[in-house]
Amino acid sequence: MTERDALIRSWDRNAGNWIRVVRQGLIRSRRAGTDDAVLNAIAELAPKRLLDIGCGEGWLVRAAVARTGCGAVGIDGAAALIDAARAADAMNTYQMMDYDSFAASDIGGDFDVAVFNYSLFVDDVVPLLRAAAKRLAPGGAVVIQTPHPGDGREDGWRVEDFSAFDGGDWATMPWYYRTLESWRTVLREAGLEIRKMREPAAEDGRVLSLLMICVPIQA
Repeated sequence: MTERDALIRSWDRNAGNWIRVVRQGLIRSRRAGTDDAVLNAIAELAPKRLLDIGCGEGWLVRAAVARTGCGAVGIDGAAALIDAARAADAMNTYQMMDYDSFAASDIGGDFDVAVFNYSLFVDDVVPLLRAAAKRLAPGGAVVIQTPHPGDGREDGWRVEDFSAFDGGDWATMPWYYRTLESWRTVLREAGLEIRKMREPAAEDGRVLSLLMICVPIQA
């Protein structure tokens, strides 16, 4: 089994635990600032239509709609997560769709914001980013929040064992780490550039994540 296959399977295996920790507010980094960071970035862009790629159980769609009044579509490849999103929110659209299908889908376009919130963990992200960019309305943006690259100097697969999470029988999750320069490279290959870059931090100054607001490169 490849790391990519194991990553996909881990989301199915961990779906119940993920729903629990998200809805009970048990993830410390999210409480410390990453949830607010991505919501603030979306609100600043004032979208009329939002596409959440890798929406999980739908918390970001619900929160963004409540805050901005936008319409929203969420997609995810884990059936249990999509079922949970639909059960919690009958007003918005949730579709089960893996990343390969998304890149080739007819989901439509004219989204003002496409967001990847901790959902870009595969090694080859260029097709996903390119597909997201193609679905933007004029003036639209792609928002990416991801683990902060820190001082790492080499891309590669790493493993999340969820030991910092509260309880539950978690399956380990491979994820692909990339440096900031690597992010710049893959974004450029996808036809995007960083317009704004932020490093959300906790009250004690600890950097929590990397957040990038990206726009299509103008010819």
